[in-house]
Amino acid sequence: MPRYPIIHIPDGIYSVTSKCNNNEFLFDAEEKFQLYLHHLLECKRKLNFIIYDLCCMSNHVHELYRVTRGITIADILHTVRGHFSQKFNTRFGRSGHFWKSKPYYRIVEDEQYAFHLMNYFHLNPVKAGLVDKPENWPYSGYRFHMLGDRKGLMGRLLNQIPGTSKSTTSVDSENLYLNKLLQRRRLRFIGTEEFINSMQTRYKRDSEK
Repeated sequence: MPRYPIIHIPDGIYSVTSKCNNNEFLFDAEEKFQLYLHHLLECKRKLNFIIYDLCCMSNHVHELYRVTRGITIADILHTVRGHFSQKFNTRFGRSGHFWKSKPYYRIVEDEQYAFHLMNYFHLNPVKAGLVDKPENWPYSGYRFHMLGDRKGLMGRLLNQIPGTSKSTTSVDSENLYLNKLLQRRRLRFIGTEEFINSMQTRYKRDSEK
């Protein structure tokens, strides 16, 4: 069984990266992307969590969750990841693990940092050479957040991040600071230095796992 995050922050914001087993490119067709997005919507309705954003790539997925009352991030990941593996293998006649056993998660201080992190994820398809502009990748929340496109599956799946706007992305100093934080691979917390230091002190043992 995979080891799920043990740090639970009530009403916390979590950035989660889930990689396909052996870094395989298992999302290699429209049908497979759609299967995952519909599955995620089913899980959201079942558990009543909030998902601010996602970027689904061919061999990994980035997601931004807010934990709601009565559930933990472990509950969300167990339902989303475990149940999807069964569904995918049944649909496509596959066997074995779909996901790499352990997802990577970070706890995000507030909505502003979540918004900057979200925009970092949206550039993944561009950096990978899949599209020339983030709005051309249909499996992320870019169009939902930046273009106000609330139609279709993404419109039902995603939640707006309160207290932020498109202008947030223009703060170069904030983006530079975030990039430096993301380079610290083992860092489990995203936010101000004060937030990071306090969380590391409080959850030191867990943050190193």
